[in-house]
Amino acid sequence: MKKKILLGFLGALSVFALVACGNSEASESADASADASGDIVYDALDYVELGDYFGVEVESVKYEATQDDYDDYLNDILESESYHAVSDKTVVEDGDLIDLAYDGVQTESGEEIDSSDSYELEIGSGSFIDDFEDQLIGHSVGEEVIVEVTFPDDYSPEDLQGVDATFTCTINSILESDETIPEYTDDFVNEYTEGEYTSTADYDEYIWSEITVTAEEQTENALQSAVQDAVYAVCSVTSLPEGLAEQTFNEYKASDKETAESYDYEFVDYIASAYGYETEEEYDEALTEYVQSYLEQKLIQEAIAEKEGWDEVTDEDKESFLTSYAEYYGYDDIDTFITAYGFEDMAAFIEYVGEEDFERAVVQLKVWDKLTEAASVTYTSEDEADEE
Repeated sequence: MKKKILLGFLGALSVFALVACGNSEASESADASADASGDIVYDALDYVELGDYFGVEVESVKYEATQDDYDDYLNDILESESYHAVSDKTVVEDGDLIDLAYDGVQTESGEEIDSSDSYELEIGSGSFIDDFEDQLIGHSVGEEVIVEVTFPDDYSPEDLQGVDATFTCTINSILESDETIPEYTDDFVNEYTEGEYTSTADYDEYIWSEITVTAEEQTENALQSAVQDAVYAVCSVTSLPEGLAEQTFNEYKASDKETAESYDYEFVDYIASAYGYETEEEYDEALTEYVQSYLEQKLIQEAIAEKEGWDEVTDEDKESFLTSYAEYYGYDDIDTFITAYGFEDMAAFIEYVGEEDFERAVVQLKVWDKLTEAASVTYTSEDEADEE
């Protein structure tokens, strides 16, 4: 039940992702204060009315690995390995797709510009400069062709603008225009997996294991979402700690402005590109709504953790969280994960990401793990869910 939480680990204040979280009229309360660092200090239970959240009844989708999933998985692999077969043609015509080898040098300096042993080029596509492609028409497979061109005045890089150049080309072959999808054979499997699997039977087992794990993860994520929705439905936020919404809004916006600046974007251009907002006012309105919903959910989580005593983070909790996190990203254990990211040990990693942020993520995972385990679940099939 961990995948959904892990996906958002430590990312809450770096990504402005609008989500459908409901709309509340909760106002701000004056019963909060700021600590020395400026963070607003509050007791979540003062701002939340908790309903019967433990053991909520939910209906969720149970995903199963199907033959369609297998077919899609295998077809994606085969299509990714598609190729243009060599045709019977021997003379290049306009519109042909050819396999070309070339070496390019500047005429005056003799400096090498570019080279390739094999490059798929469609004659007439304009992929190469000037009349490069036209000079290959009429030549035969295996023939060496000298192509002379002048780089355009607006070419990049600038040091090649207006430069005369000579390319020595060899037409390796003329290719079929339609791609060929390879056959699923033992030889294909052996080559594709570099010998890890040697038969289609073995690789089929691997495919089914992969799509089964994916189905299990989809089931876990769907269940956790259902539990979250049910818990939020029976709990309510009466007000927000004074200043918390404004502080959170400013943190989000400052992060986006920093990102825009790092990419040398004007802020309005960045929010248009990243989120589709035409004006800063539109962005502010959407962010305000999101912050309200985000903080309501955050307060409910914190209030439940406080009431149940789940807000205390032990070394065992930290290790359990990092183990799940490492496994999610394909590492066998914490040490391998930590080392892969250049940290000496778990403590160094936690220090890097921030003790408070890390512990907040651990508590969040603990809350939803326990509430999901306690939920009363009725599963429906994917087909039934699609019909609904």
